[in-house]
Amino acid sequence: MKLQDELIIYEQISASDGAGGRTPGALTKVNDQWGDVEPLSGQIAMNFQQTYGTQGFKVTIRTDFDFAPERTYMIGYKGIYGERLFSIVYPLIDKYYTKFICKSENKLPVYTS
Repeated sequence: MKLQDELIIYEQISASDGAGGRTPGALTKVNDQWGDVEPLSGQIAMNFQQTYGTQGFKVTIRTDFDFAPERTYMIGYKGIYGERLFSIVYPLIDKYYTKFICKSENKLPVYTS
């Protein structure tokens, strides 16, 4: 497996809006990683699309036991198609690799005629 995609792991700290809710705050950089980003495919991709409404991705990084990724982190990806932002749905930490099932936070633009 080639870990050739540049990834940036962000943390988003939310603030109270004063009415019992939370407002999303700015993204703060936590860590730089090299990883492998692949879109989900087949039946899994169709089920993921129906459940979350966005495309699903599998992100793999090398396991670093000094850095424990949390589910609340966001993953920034700089690749051939530009920058994307993923939110972690399910982390799987293994002996050598850590895999994340992520949903894309990027929405397609809506064009009207």
